[in-house]
Amino acid sequence: METNNCIKLIAFDLDGTLLKDNKELTPRTLKALLRASEAGIQLVPATGRLYDLLPEKLRCLPFIHYVIGVNGAELYDAWEKRVLHQAELTQEETERVFRYVKKVPAIVGGYQERKGFMGREDVEQMEAFAHGPELLRLMRSIYTPVEDLETHFLQSQKTVQKLILFFSDLEERRRVYGDMQERFADLAVSSAVANNIEVNASTANKGAALKSLRELLGLKREEVMAFGDGSNDITMLLEAGRGIAMGNACREAKEAADEVTLSNEEEGVAVEIEKLLELQA
Repeated sequence: METNNCIKLIAFDLDGTLLKDNKELTPRTLKALLRASEAGIQLVPATGRLYDLLPEKLRCLPFIHYVIGVNGAELYDAWEKRVLHQAELTQEETERVFRYVKKVPAIVGGYQERKGFMGREDVEQMEAFAHGPELLRLMRSIYTPVEDLETHFLQSQKTVQKLILFFSDLEERRRVYGDMQERFADLAVSSAVANNIEVNASTANKGAALKSLRELLGLKREEVMAFGDGSNDITMLLEAGRGIAMGNACREAKEAADEVTLSNEEEGVAVEIEKLLELQA
C-alpha cells in the first residue's frame, strides 16, 4: 500500500460495494461522497453496469464526471456525454462464446451500443435465475427482449460490450466459471454477483480503465483509492495505490486488496472515506 500522497481520486464498484444489498445508496454514504467531493476528490463509479443504468440518485450527482462502465469496456465522460475509451468483443469472439453457452444451464444477456438485450425465451425464465427480487428488478430494467440474442448480435455486424450468464444452480456456476476461465483465457472472464459470469474483451477491465483515467488526469498511482467486492474488481484493486476490498468480497478480491473494510451492509465505503477525510483535513 502506498500512502505518501493525498488521495485525489476514489473509484468504487456499485453492487455489493457502494450500494447495500437492496441497491440503496444510504444517506451516510451519500454524505461521505459529498464531503469527499467538497474536499476536491474525484469520485468515479466503476461498475459492470451501463452508465444509463446507474442509480438515478448517483447518476444525477453533479460531481460525477467520469464513469468506468461495463467492467472497463467503457470510460465515459458524463459531463460531455461522450465515450473516451472502449474495448469490445469482436464478432468472432462473440460467436465463440455463444457456441459454448448453448451447452450451459444459464440464461444469457448482453450489451451492445450501450443497451441491454436478452433472448425472449430467457426473459421468460428470468425469475428462476435472478436469485432475489432486487436482482430481478434490475435485470428487468436492463434487458430488452429480442427473438434470439445470438442472431441479434451477429446480424448487426457490430461489436459487443459484454455477455452475461445467469445461473440458478450456484454449484454449476462455479464449475462453468472455472471452465470458461481456461477456455477463454484470451478474454476477460469475471463475476460481479454470486450467480453470474461476465465476459468482456481481454483489454476491457476496470484496472486498465482506471489507469487510463488516472493518466488523463495527471495523477500518480498512490493518489488513487479503489473499493470492490467481486472478481471483476481485482484489476482495479491492484491498479489503485490503496485497494480496499469489502468485508463481503470474494476471496480473490480480498487477496488482491491492500486491506479489507466492513461489508456493504455495514457501509464500509462511507466508513473508509470518513477516516480518509479526517486524515487529510
